[in-house]
Amino acid sequence: MRNMKEKEIFQAAVILLITVFLVKTLIPFYTGSMMPLVVLSGSMTPMMLPGDMIIEKSVDPSDLKVGDVIAFHPPGKENTVATKDSTVVTKKNTLVTHRIISLEEGKERRFQTKGDANNAQDDFKILASNVKGKLIFVIPFAGYLPDTVKKNKNILLFTVILPAGLIIFDEIRTILLYSNPAKARKVEKEQKKIARRTSYVVKGKRLAAFVLINGIIFTGAVAHNLGENGNVVLQKEQTIKNQGFLSQVYVLTPDDYEQRIAINFWYGVITPDNETRVTVPENTSATISSVPYILPVFWIISLSEINPYFPAFAEIGFYTFLSVLFLLPLWYRKSIVGRKNKIKFRRLFAEWKRALHMT
Repeated sequence: MRNMKEKEIFQAAVILLITVFLVKTLIPFYTGSMMPLVVLSGSMTPMMLPGDMIIEKSVDPSDLKVGDVIAFHPPGKENTVATKDSTVVTKKNTLVTHRIISLEEGKERRFQTKGDANNAQDDFKILASNVKGKLIFVIPFAGYLPDTVKKNKNILLFTVILPAGLIIFDEIRTILLYSNPAKARKVEKEQKKIARRTSYVVKGKRLAAFVLINGIIFTGAVAHNLGENGNVVLQKEQTIKNQGFLSQVYVLTPDDYEQRIAINFWYGVITPDNETRVTVPENTSATISSVPYILPVFWIISLSEINPYFPAFAEIGFYTFLSVLFLLPLWYRKSIVGRKNKIKFRRLFAEWKRALHMT
């Protein structure tokens, strides 16, 4: 009985934490302080790719600084979006998301912006009142989901309608079941009986072995494809090489955050056995992070701002976690007390029969 209560308390605590997390996450979207947007062009490649979903957060324009990525309506072009090749695609109520490269103080702040992949800055300046939000997160490929669902009705059926139908059916069945008090008490009694006999077993040694083996594999893969990491003093022309077998993302973070804009290509992707040349103000003190391109570029940039070694640890941890989770049936199982004894009895009975036949 005590174990049962402890289990119920644990389940209630987990449900409470999940509820609080969901409420805290979803309320900003409901109030409008956060908004999801779908990337339509390649003007910010490779930090965000067409089809990615980005999350923009409302922000006080006075808090914005050079280097921030903002969403805005271009003046006189509220329904257009500039693409990488400088063509313009008309979209109703489309916002442009570009990086601030300079700002002007005055009666109202004005921002000069530029797409990371564009050769020239935008031919307009953004008033603070036209800024709709600041980029805070990127979800890879999530923007394709709405269009995919529209084009393929089967996806909508299996991902939304069918699960919702099963939930509704289960709720109706529960309501009908508990409408009969006698039957409800019987079912509840049986469920409690099963719950007392049920336990969930984690095979600790096997789990530790999987974590260790997968950790070693991914550590080796990441380590073999690492470039230069740590503190550096950048020269006027800095060459960054990728000698691994995977594409590599590099991020240069100068001690002065706003000085990033002065670095020509302060982040980028280098293909295997290739190199790139970056021009910077001479003798710029910075940190460099160079890791395999196996996480989204935005994630790598955000992690490198905390510490240049974080992206590598995050890649090892993320893929180790996914691989161990995939092997869940091998280290986690449901056990029902009594079933094991039956299996033993059947095995003993079979051995006894064989012994009789031998005699």
